[in-house]
Amino acid sequence: MLVKISNQPRNYAWGSRTLIRDYFGPDLTLASPDQPAAEVWFGTHAGSPALLADDRATTLRDHLGGHQLSFLLKILAADQPLSIQAHPNSQQAKAGFAREEAQGIAVTASNRNYKDDQHKPEIIVALSDFEALCGFKPLNEIDQLLEDMETHSGVSEGFRIISTQWRKLLHEPDGLRKVFSDISHRRGNLDGFTAELTAMADFEARFALAERLNLLYPGDPGVVLALLMNHVFLEPGEALFLPAGNIHAYLSGLGVELMAASDNVLRGGLTPKHVDIDELERVVDFTPGRIPLVVPREISSGLIQYQCNTDDFLLYKLEPSGERLMADLSLPSEAVILCTAGEIAISNSLEERVLLRRGEAAFMSADAKFFSISGSGTAFLATGKA
Repeated sequence: MLVKISNQPRNYAWGSRTLIRDYFGPDLTLASPDQPAAEVWFGTHAGSPALLADDRATTLRDHLGGHQLSFLLKILAADQPLSIQAHPNSQQAKAGFAREEAQGIAVTASNRNYKDDQHKPEIIVALSDFEALCGFKPLNEIDQLLEDMETHSGVSEGFRIISTQWRKLLHEPDGLRKVFSDISHRRGNLDGFTAELTAMADFEARFALAERLNLLYPGDPGVVLALLMNHVFLEPGEALFLPAGNIHAYLSGLGVELMAASDNVLRGGLTPKHVDIDELERVVDFTPGRIPLVVPREISSGLIQYQCNTDDFLLYKLEPSGERLMADLSLPSEAVILCTAGEIAISNSLEERVLLRRGEAAFMSADAKFFSISGSGTAFLATGKA
């Protein structure tokens, strides 16, 4: 089975009115200038199942007889920061889901942490310049930051006291966790501190991020937490893999995101949504210093794999040049193909064929076994593992 699919955008407040339209073109039905288009989902997840392009009254999930894909492919567009967040591992997700089910918390409730019992590893590949926070800085860099905050001239005594306290905590056993916890639990009493922190941007460029975030979320603990995290800038084609426990926040840019088919998010700041710091602390990996950049591997000319340490999905970038037909490729499982530039034609071993233009997507079932691609463009192919 090879069928074109589409979807409507998720209009979250942090989305963009321009990124999707400017990149994929104004004729793309997914992009409305009236709403901030944040995400477009290409999968079977109940939150926003993809639709058949030729029959928009039918979801892909219904077309597959209720079958669920193990992965979810998205377009993500951010003009403002997403929440600081982390995702649980499989064991944590199963336990958390069962606990909240037993407590009788509705899955749709605003204070629900676990919407399902699955983990949510994910990868983001930049389509534009992309800015993110990802993981914690090395401890020596955090220590230096806190020391500079503690000794900076012109700050208030209250600012100095709290900075000194965090630095002392950092040098204790499990210090990073303790600093994170203390900052996170100071909800509502960081207003003056973060105001002074952002004022330091007049003197030091590294506090410019705090200034930006504090304008959006004055006094939010996430303003301070962001300074403890790696500030990452991706160029188009570069990628981050975010395993369970990785603390992160996307700040701006357009990307292709692939994840396990889950909606479990534990938030810590920079959001008006539900925050559960105690549960987040149980999920977060406090190992500092590592930025999980993905090094693309060229398998053959025009075929690039983004290698991720997960059993839920595989991600490839396909770039046929001109009319050259790529060699037949074997698929381990069903797949979703999203065209992000130019125009490509996909054919499979069942003698089915679809033409995809920029912004269009297709689903291909596992019974096709082999497929070929031609044309002049770029596409991302997401598939499950056998």
